[in-house]
Amino acid sequence: MKQRVILTLAVLLVVATFLVFHFRQRQAAPPTGAVPELLLLAPSDADSLVYVDLAALRRSPFFAQLLALAPSPGEDPDYREFVTATGFDYSRDLDRALIATRPSSSAASTMAIADGRFDRAKIAAYSLRSGKLEKRNGAEVYVVSSGHPAKTISFTFPTPGRILLTNSPALDPAALRPAQDIPPGQRDRFLRVAGSALIVLARVDASQENFSVFGFRSRDLKRALRDVRWLSLGARPDGANLKVALEAECISADAARELTAAADVLRFLARILLADARTRRQMSPQAVALIEVILRNGEFIQNDQRVLFRFELAADALVAPPSSEAGRPSPGSAR
Repeated sequence: MKQRVILTLAVLLVVATFLVFHFRQRQAAPPTGAVPELLLLAPSDADSLVYVDLAALRRSPFFAQLLALAPSPGEDPDYREFVTATGFDYSRDLDRALIATRPSSSAASTMAIADGRFDRAKIAAYSLRSGKLEKRNGAEVYVVSSGHPAKTISFTFPTPGRILLTNSPALDPAALRPAQDIPPGQRDRFLRVAGSALIVLARVDASQENFSVFGFRSRDLKRALRDVRWLSLGARPDGANLKVALEAECISADAARELTAAADVLRFLARILLADARTRRQMSPQAVALIEVILRNGEFIQNDQRVLFRFELAADALVAPPSSEAGRPSPGSAR
Protein backbone atom coordinates (compact mmCIF):
# COMPACT_ATOMS: atom_id res chain seq x y z
CA MET A 1 0.00 0.00 0.00
CA LYS A 2 1.45 3.34 -0.98
CA GLN A 3 2.06 6.17 1.48
CA ARG A 4 -0.60 8.34 -0.15
CA VAL A 5 -3.21 5.62 0.36
CA ILE A 6 -2.34 5.31 4.06
CA LEU A 7 -2.53 9.07 4.61
CA THR A 8 -5.78 9.27 2.67
CA LEU A 9 -7.22 6.49 4.83
CA ALA A 10 -6.15 8.36 7.94
CA VAL A 11 -7.83 11.57 6.80
CA LEU A 12 -11.03 9.74 5.86
CA LEU A 13 -10.88 8.03 9.22
CA VAL A 14 -11.06 11.40 10.95
CA VAL A 15 -12.79 13.72 8.50
CA ALA A 16 -15.61 11.76 6.99
CA THR A 17 -14.94 8.21 7.46
CA PHE A 18 -13.35 6.00 9.93
CA LEU A 19 -15.07 3.82 12.17
CA VAL A 20 -16.04 3.61 15.68
CA PHE A 21 -18.42 3.68 18.39
CA HIS A 22 -18.29 4.46 22.04
CA PHE A 23 -16.14 1.91 23.84
CA ARG A 24 -17.91 -0.67 25.89
CA GLN A 25 -16.57 -3.00 28.59
CA ARG A 26 -16.72 -6.78 28.27
CA GLN A 27 -20.03 -6.75 30.09
CA ALA A 28 -22.74 -4.84 28.27
CA ALA A 29 -22.85 -1.27 29.60
CA PRO A 30 -25.60 1.30 29.11
CA PRO A 31 -24.95 3.86 26.37
CA THR A 32 -23.11 6.95 27.60
CA GLY A 33 -24.20 9.42 24.91
CA ALA A 34 -27.28 10.53 23.09
CA VAL A 35 -28.05 9.27 19.61
CA PRO A 36 -27.02 12.05 17.16
CA GLU A 37 -30.09 13.85 15.85
CA LEU A 38 -28.96 13.50 12.24
CA LEU A 39 -28.99 9.69 12.54
CA LEU A 40 -32.67 9.87 13.48
CA LEU A 41 -33.34 11.82 10.27
CA ALA A 42 -31.91 9.08 8.02
CA PRO A 43 -34.31 7.27 5.67
CA SER A 44 -35.60 4.07 7.27
CA ASP A 45 -34.59 2.03 4.21
CA ALA A 46 -31.00 3.33 4.01
CA ASP A 47 -28.46 0.53 3.62
CA SER A 48 -25.43 2.62 4.58
CA LEU A 49 -24.96 5.61 6.87
CA VAL A 50 -21.91 7.77 7.55
CA TYR A 51 -22.04 10.35 10.34
CA VAL A 52 -19.24 12.69 11.38
CA ASP A 53 -19.10 15.28 14.14
CA LEU A 54 -16.40 17.62 12.84
CA ALA A 55 -16.93 20.09 15.66
CA ALA A 56 -15.89 17.42 18.16
CA LEU A 57 -13.00 16.23 16.01
CA ARG A 58 -11.59 19.74 15.65
CA ARG A 59 -11.27 19.94 19.43
CA SER A 60 -9.30 16.70 19.71
CA PRO A 61 -5.49 16.61 20.04
CA PHE A 62 -5.51 13.50 17.83
CA PHE A 63 -7.05 15.45 14.97
CA ALA A 64 -4.52 18.26 15.40
CA GLN A 65 -1.64 15.77 15.31
CA LEU A 66 -3.09 14.06 12.27
CA LEU A 67 -3.38 17.32 10.35
CA ALA A 68 0.24 18.11 11.22
CA LEU A 69 1.33 14.73 9.79
CA ALA A 70 -0.75 14.95 6.62
CA PRO A 71 0.74 16.53 3.49
CA SER A 72 -0.45 20.06 2.73
CA PRO A 73 -0.95 20.25 -1.04
CA GLY A 74 -1.92 23.55 -2.62
CA GLU A 75 -5.62 24.30 -2.50
CA ASP A 76 -7.64 23.28 -5.52
CA PRO A 77 -8.41 26.45 -7.53
CA ASP A 78 -12.03 25.42 -8.06
CA TYR A 79 -12.53 24.93 -4.33
CA ARG A 80 -10.77 28.22 -3.56
CA GLU A 81 -13.14 29.98 -5.97
CA PHE A 82 -16.11 28.21 -4.30
CA VAL A 83 -15.00 29.41 -0.83
CA THR A 84 -14.57 32.97 -2.10
CA ALA A 85 -18.01 32.98 -3.73
CA THR A 86 -20.00 31.28 -0.96
CA GLY A 87 -18.01 32.09 2.18
CA PHE A 88 -18.25 28.39 3.14
CA ASP A 89 -15.16 26.36 4.03
CA TYR A 90 -15.96 22.84 5.25
CA SER A 91 -12.85 22.72 7.48
CA ARG A 92 -14.14 25.76 9.37
CA ASP A 93 -17.90 25.98 8.87
CA LEU A 94 -19.13 22.36 8.76
CA ASP A 95 -20.05 21.00 12.21
CA ARG A 96 -21.90 17.74 11.61
CA ALA A 97 -22.91 15.73 8.55
CA LEU A 98 -24.79 12.56 7.67
CA ILE A 99 -24.59 10.71 4.35
CA ALA A 100 -27.22 8.03 3.69
CA THR A 101 -27.40 5.70 0.69
CA ARG A 102 -30.65 4.06 -0.31
CA PRO A 103 -30.96 1.06 -2.64
CA SER A 104 -32.72 1.47 -5.95
CA SER A 105 -33.66 -0.70 -8.91
CA SER A 106 -31.56 1.49 -11.21
CA ALA A 107 -28.93 3.38 -9.21
CA ALA A 108 -28.54 3.99 -5.51
CA SER A 109 -29.65 7.40 -4.31
CA THR A 110 -27.62 9.37 -1.81
CA MET A 111 -28.83 11.97 0.66
CA ALA A 112 -26.64 14.24 2.77
CA ILE A 113 -27.70 16.39 5.71
CA ALA A 114 -25.25 18.90 7.15
CA ASP A 115 -25.28 21.35 10.05
CA GLY A 116 -23.00 24.38 10.09
CA ARG A 117 -22.70 28.00 9.12
CA PHE A 118 -24.12 28.65 5.65
CA ASP A 119 -24.59 31.99 3.93
CA ARG A 120 -27.79 31.07 2.16
CA ALA A 121 -27.83 34.12 -0.13
CA LYS A 122 -24.26 33.57 -1.35
CA ILE A 123 -24.71 29.82 -1.83
CA ALA A 124 -27.96 30.37 -3.71
CA ALA A 125 -26.38 32.99 -5.99
CA TYR A 126 -23.42 30.69 -6.71
CA SER A 127 -25.74 27.76 -7.52
CA LEU A 128 -27.93 29.83 -9.84
CA ARG A 129 -24.94 30.58 -12.06
CA SER A 130 -25.49 27.20 -13.69
CA GLY A 131 -28.56 25.84 -11.90
CA LYS A 132 -32.18 26.73 -11.33
CA LEU A 133 -34.64 27.29 -8.51
CA GLU A 134 -37.77 25.15 -8.13
CA LYS A 135 -40.68 25.06 -5.68
CA ARG A 136 -41.43 21.63 -4.20
CA ASN A 137 -43.99 21.13 -1.44
CA GLY A 138 -43.65 24.80 -0.57
CA ALA A 139 -39.86 24.62 -0.23
CA GLU A 140 -37.22 26.34 -2.37
CA VAL A 141 -35.06 23.67 -4.01
CA TYR A 142 -31.93 24.46 -5.99
CA VAL A 143 -31.03 22.10 -8.84
CA VAL A 144 -27.51 22.09 -10.25
CA SER A 145 -25.54 19.83 -12.59
CA SER A 146 -23.31 17.26 -10.89
CA GLY A 147 -20.81 17.27 -13.75
CA HIS A 148 -22.20 14.10 -15.34
CA PRO A 149 -24.67 14.06 -18.25
CA ALA A 150 -28.29 13.94 -17.14
CA LYS A 151 -27.26 13.91 -13.46
CA THR A 152 -28.17 16.65 -11.04
CA ILE A 153 -27.86 17.48 -7.38
CA SER A 154 -30.76 19.10 -5.55
CA PHE A 155 -30.48 20.92 -2.26
CA THR A 156 -32.58 22.99 0.09
CA PHE A 157 -32.28 24.73 3.47
CA PRO A 158 -34.95 23.10 5.69
CA THR A 159 -33.93 25.22 8.70
CA PRO A 160 -31.33 27.93 9.35
CA GLY A 161 -27.93 26.30 9.74
CA ARG A 162 -28.94 23.07 7.97
CA ILE A 163 -28.73 21.95 4.36
CA LEU A 164 -30.18 18.86 2.66
CA LEU A 165 -28.65 17.55 -0.58
CA THR A 166 -29.48 14.55 -2.74
CA ASN A 167 -28.85 13.10 -6.20
CA SER A 168 -32.42 11.85 -6.31
CA PRO A 169 -34.70 13.82 -8.67
CA ALA A 170 -37.46 13.80 -6.05
CA LEU A 171 -36.15 15.78 -3.09
CA ASP A 172 -38.70 15.79 -0.29
CA PRO A 173 -37.84 18.27 2.49
CA ALA A 174 -40.34 16.42 4.67
CA ALA A 175 -37.92 13.48 4.67
CA LEU A 176 -36.06 15.29 7.43
CA ARG A 177 -38.82 14.65 9.92
CA PRO A 178 -37.55 12.13 12.50
CA ALA A 179 -38.97 8.66 12.09
CA GLN A 180 -41.60 7.97 14.71
CA ASP A 181 -41.20 4.21 14.60
CA ILE A 182 -37.55 3.26 14.29
CA PRO A 183 -37.26 -0.56 14.09
CA PRO A 184 -35.93 -2.00 17.37
CA GLY A 185 -32.85 -3.47 15.68
CA GLN A 186 -31.90 -0.14 14.14
CA ARG A 187 -32.56 1.69 17.40
CA ASP A 188 -30.18 -0.71 19.18
CA ARG A 189 -27.48 -0.03 16.57
CA PHE A 190 -27.91 3.71 17.04
CA LEU A 191 -27.62 3.33 20.82
CA ARG A 192 -24.44 1.27 20.52
CA VAL A 193 -22.75 4.01 18.52
CA ALA A 194 -24.07 6.86 20.67
CA GLY A 195 -21.32 9.21 21.79
CA SER A 196 -19.08 8.64 18.77
CA ALA A 197 -17.58 11.43 16.70
CA LEU A 198 -17.61 9.30 13.57
CA ILE A 199 -20.03 6.49 12.74
CA VAL A 200 -20.43 4.15 9.79
CA LEU A 201 -23.31 1.68 9.51
CA ALA A 202 -23.57 -0.65 6.51
CA ARG A 203 -26.01 -3.40 5.64
CA VAL A 204 -24.27 -6.56 4.41
CA ASP A 205 -25.69 -8.89 1.75
CA ALA A 206 -22.87 -11.22 0.73
CA SER A 207 -25.23 -13.12 -1.59
CA GLN A 208 -24.97 -10.35 -4.17
CA GLU A 209 -22.94 -11.25 -7.23
CA ASN A 210 -20.95 -8.00 -7.12
CA PHE A 211 -20.67 -7.89 -3.33
CA SER A 212 -18.18 -5.37 -1.99
CA VAL A 213 -17.42 -3.50 1.23
CA PHE A 214 -16.82 0.19 0.52
CA GLY A 215 -15.78 -0.76 -3.03
CA PHE A 216 -13.41 -3.58 -2.02
CA ARG A 217 -14.19 -6.99 -3.56
CA SER A 218 -12.71 -10.31 -2.50
CA ARG A 219 -13.89 -13.94 -2.51
CA ASP A 220 -12.34 -14.42 0.92
CA LEU A 221 -14.08 -11.33 2.25
CA LYS A 222 -17.40 -12.51 0.80
CA ARG A 223 -16.95 -15.92 2.42
CA ALA A 224 -16.05 -14.40 5.80
CA LEU A 225 -19.08 -12.10 5.80
CA ARG A 226 -21.64 -14.57 4.46
CA ASP A 227 -23.42 -14.72 7.85
CA VAL A 228 -23.01 -11.02 8.70
CA ARG A 229 -25.98 -8.72 8.26
CA TRP A 230 -24.67 -5.35 9.53
CA LEU A 231 -21.26 -3.77 10.04
CA SER A 232 -20.98 -0.90 12.50
CA LEU A 233 -17.85 1.22 12.50
CA GLY A 234 -16.93 4.41 14.24
CA ALA A 235 -14.28 6.43 16.08
CA ARG A 236 -13.98 8.52 19.22
CA PRO A 237 -11.02 10.78 20.02
CA ASP A 238 -9.61 10.26 23.51
CA GLY A 239 -6.93 12.84 24.19
CA ALA A 240 -4.07 12.28 21.77
CA ASN A 241 -5.43 8.88 20.75
CA LEU A 242 -8.35 7.55 18.74
CA LYS A 243 -10.45 4.67 20.07
CA VAL A 244 -11.55 2.51 17.19
CA ALA A 245 -14.04 -0.33 16.98
CA LEU A 246 -15.67 -2.47 14.31
CA GLU A 247 -18.71 -4.59 15.07
CA ALA A 248 -20.16 -7.38 12.92
CA GLU A 249 -23.77 -8.32 13.58
CA CYS A 250 -24.31 -11.97 12.58
CA ILE A 251 -27.41 -14.04 11.92
CA SER A 252 -26.84 -16.18 15.03
CA ALA A 253 -24.56 -16.70 18.03
CA ASP A 254 -23.04 -19.76 16.32
CA ALA A 255 -22.18 -17.64 13.27
CA ALA A 256 -20.61 -15.04 15.56
CA ARG A 257 -18.45 -17.71 17.22
CA GLU A 258 -17.32 -18.97 13.81
CA LEU A 259 -16.48 -15.44 12.71
CA THR A 260 -14.46 -14.83 15.90
CA ALA A 261 -12.48 -18.04 15.39
CA ALA A 262 -11.83 -17.22 11.72
CA ALA A 263 -10.73 -13.68 12.63
CA ASP A 264 -8.25 -15.01 15.20
CA VAL A 265 -6.75 -17.32 12.57
CA LEU A 266 -6.46 -14.46 10.08
CA ARG A 267 -4.79 -12.28 12.70
CA PHE A 268 -2.24 -15.05 13.42
CA LEU A 269 -1.52 -15.42 9.70
CA ALA A 270 -1.14 -11.65 9.37
CA ARG A 271 1.53 -11.70 12.07
CA ILE A 272 3.42 -14.42 10.22
CA LEU A 273 3.21 -12.56 6.91
CA LEU A 274 4.29 -9.31 8.52
CA ALA A 275 7.36 -11.03 9.97
CA ASP A 276 8.50 -11.92 6.45
CA ALA A 277 11.06 -9.40 5.14
CA ARG A 278 9.86 -9.75 1.55
CA THR A 279 6.27 -8.96 2.54
CA ARG A 280 7.40 -5.89 4.48
CA ARG A 281 9.38 -4.59 1.53
CA GLN A 282 6.21 -4.69 -0.58
CA MET A 283 4.42 -2.38 1.89
CA SER A 284 5.08 1.20 2.89
CA PRO A 285 6.65 1.74 6.34
CA GLN A 286 3.49 3.59 7.38
CA ALA A 287 1.33 0.59 6.52
CA VAL A 288 3.64 -1.74 8.44
CA ALA A 289 3.61 0.52 11.51
CA LEU A 290 -0.18 0.88 11.43
CA ILE A 291 -0.84 -2.85 11.04
CA GLU A 292 1.60 -3.69 13.84
CA VAL A 293 -0.26 -1.36 16.20
CA ILE A 294 -3.60 -2.94 15.32
CA LEU A 295 -2.25 -6.48 15.73
CA ARG A 296 -0.55 -5.62 18.99
CA ASN A 297 -3.45 -4.04 20.87
CA GLY A 298 -6.50 -5.22 18.95
CA GLU A 299 -9.06 -7.28 20.85
CA PHE A 300 -11.98 -9.46 19.73
CA ILE A 301 -15.07 -9.68 21.94
CA GLN A 302 -18.10 -11.83 21.16
CA ASN A 303 -21.45 -10.88 22.64
CA ASP A 304 -24.26 -13.18 21.53
CA GLN A 305 -24.76 -12.47 17.77
CA ARG A 306 -22.21 -9.66 17.63
CA VAL A 307 -18.44 -9.67 17.26
CA LEU A 308 -16.56 -6.54 18.31
CA PHE A 309 -12.97 -5.76 17.29
CA ARG A 310 -11.49 -2.74 19.05
CA PHE A 311 -8.15 -1.04 19.33
CA GLU A 312 -6.60 2.32 20.19
CA LEU A 313 -4.58 4.35 17.73
CA ALA A 314 -2.15 7.21 18.29
CA ALA A 315 -1.57 9.73 15.51
CA ASP A 316 2.17 9.00 15.51
CA ALA A 317 1.34 5.37 14.68
CA LEU A 318 0.79 6.63 11.14
CA VAL A 319 4.44 7.69 10.96
CA ALA A 320 7.03 5.12 10.00
CA PRO A 321 9.60 4.37 12.73
CA PRO A 322 13.25 5.36 12.02
CA SER A 323 13.84 1.80 10.86
CA SER A 324 10.81 -0.27 9.95
CA GLU A 325 12.75 -3.40 10.80
CA ALA A 326 13.88 -2.14 14.20
CA GLY A 327 11.86 -3.33 17.16
CA ARG A 328 9.74 -5.57 14.97
CA PRO A 329 7.65 -7.89 17.13
CA SER A 330 7.89 -11.58 16.50
CA PRO A 331 4.78 -13.35 15.22
CA GLY A 332 3.94 -14.60 18.69
CA SER A 333 4.67 -11.41 20.61
CA ALA A 334 1.45 -9.54 19.73
CA ARG A 335 -1.71 -10.30 21.55
